[in-house]
Amino acid sequence: MHKILATALSALLVTGQFAAPAAAGAQDDGTPTATPIRHVVVIFGENISFDHYWATYPYATNPKGEPAFYADPHTPSVNGLLHDGLLTRNPNFLNSAVNGTAAQNPFRLDRSQAATADMDHDYTPEQEAFHAGLMDSFPAFTGAAGPPPTGLTTKGLVMGYFDGNTVTALWNYAQRFALNDNSYGTTFGPSSPGAINLISGQTNNVTDSENAGSDIINDGNTAATTAVADNYYDEAQQIIQNEAAAVGLYDQTMSIAVAKNLHDVWLEKSQGEPVFEDAYFTK
Repeated sequence: MHKILATALSALLVTGQFAAPAAAGAQDDGTPTATPIRHVVVIFGENISFDHYWATYPYATNPKGEPAFYADPHTPSVNGLLHDGLLTRNPNFLNSAVNGTAAQNPFRLDRSQAATADMDHDYTPEQEAFHAGLMDSFPAFTGAAGPPPTGLTTKGLVMGYFDGNTVTALWNYAQRFALNDNSYGTTFGPSSPGAINLISGQTNNVTDSENAGSDIINDGNTAATTAVADNYYDEAQQIIQNEAAAVGLYDQTMSIAVAKNLHDVWLEKSQGEPVFEDAYFTK
């Protein structure tokens, strides 16, 4: 869509009471808050753009036979698709030279179309779709044709969005809590980089040369002898144990390195992420 989001933040929910940190004591005037916070819950759509769920918030179409959504009259609009002609003269529609027959204005997906094909959200295609900030090449580089849903057979499906008649629960959450419509990721790429970017913004100084899923594992895989390979693998295990290093997982040819005393952990190739089912340590 038109938002600069690696992983779109959908809603920030706060409720109850939350103890103030010691560092904030200097600014505390002792006045009790009217809305004490106890828990902070963040809901974000994995690999989903902000506009896919919130393009027209707080306005829903409300067709007959679907759950109706009517926002509080004082609800502010969001930084979505109801501004600057983005619904009717979207750059992704106008850029037919790149998008070809998939050039498409944003369009509403009905409740019957709630399941959609997964769009491309890898590092390079996202940058190509951004087109140096023109934001006009998403069908060409990140779009995927359906089905699902039935009948949408071009990569212009990437321009589809839902409203409060389909993602009704999320829109009701936004009515009662807080919606962040301007959370911008500082990196491109899939789930794990987006989640890290959202929560911490950094990886604790882990670099490629220290990454046990990178040079060391590859050197072990291509070693001339088993003994040399075992030395590389031992080094990788030591990094995992001592440095808490990250393991690159999105390259499906890559191995997963875990501590020798950690069992029942494996790489699920269909997801590209490790599975910790009944994992346990031994002495």
